[in-house]
Amino acid sequence: MIRSTLSSWREYLTPITHKSTFLNTGQITPEEFVQAGDYLCHMFPTWKWNEESSDVSYRDFLPKSKQFLVIRKVPCDKRAEQCVEVEGAQVDIKGLAYDGDEDDVLEYIGSETEHIQSISEGGTKDPPIDDIDELIQDMEIKDDDEDDDADESNVKSPLATSIAQERYYDLYIAYSTSYRVPKMYIVGFNANGSPLTPEEMFEDISADYRTKTATIEKLPFYKNSVLSVSIHPCKHANVMKILLDKVRMVRQRRRKEQQEEQELDGVGDWEDLQDDIDDSLRVDQYLIVFLKFITSVTPSIQHDYTMEGW
Repeated sequence: MIRSTLSSWREYLTPITHKSTFLNTGQITPEEFVQAGDYLCHMFPTWKWNEESSDVSYRDFLPKSKQFLVIRKVPCDKRAEQCVEVEGAQVDIKGLAYDGDEDDVLEYIGSETEHIQSISEGGTKDPPIDDIDELIQDMEIKDDDEDDDADESNVKSPLATSIAQERYYDLYIAYSTSYRVPKMYIVGFNANGSPLTPEEMFEDISADYRTKTATIEKLPFYKNSVLSVSIHPCKHANVMKILLDKVRMVRQRRRKEQQEEQELDGVGDWEDLQDDIDDSLRVDQYLIVFLKFITSVTPSIQHDYTMEGW
């Protein structure tokens, strides 16, 4: 809790900046946080801005109705360690060959963003697929048939249907003034609706991050004491900068391929028309990529759960 107190003071004392640097630093301003939050809520309506309430501790650099984002009752039907399969010296986390090197984690997340399959020795690269559009599709609402299939697979798995395994999380995204990035808070409940202890919530955080980036602290935007586990944002900007660069490189490569195709078809002035195109990710799409990163920290929490009215 000492770390949490120091973090709170740092948040309070750090001056606010309104200069946009997100493409160069991975950091965003409060105004850009609002833009990204609006886009997230538009694309995935189960994410919502806070309601104005006397229980909320307002920060004057954000609108009262846009202090933080929240999604409630996100399913979590197994523990983080059950998302890990140990094979020799390496660990496979949701398809990630991870040997403890943070760069590998970033490369994996980046490959998710780029949607390029990794190339084994002697292998070939799969055709590129839309980047941010595919990220959005990954979080889309499933149709009834897919839900039925998922239900059937869950029925077949005693682990998934075990009442003791079932948990739900309220997820909050706030703006960190000290690091100038979004900050994630998770608050868990068991199947009966009783709050989880911090120790229980730590079970749903990847072991490699558990002692490095997870912190027990009270939700800072509520006056009432609500205990949570936060994902410390100290490296968020660096991670986001890498992902933003990867998105830009993918789009540049794709544009070059399209240019070559156009030239083969005899469209000689195509290149001139493309000179002013910005291949960078838009700032309002920032939180889509941010949530992709967070899934590597909390692999068992179903962040892509976006079914309306649940």
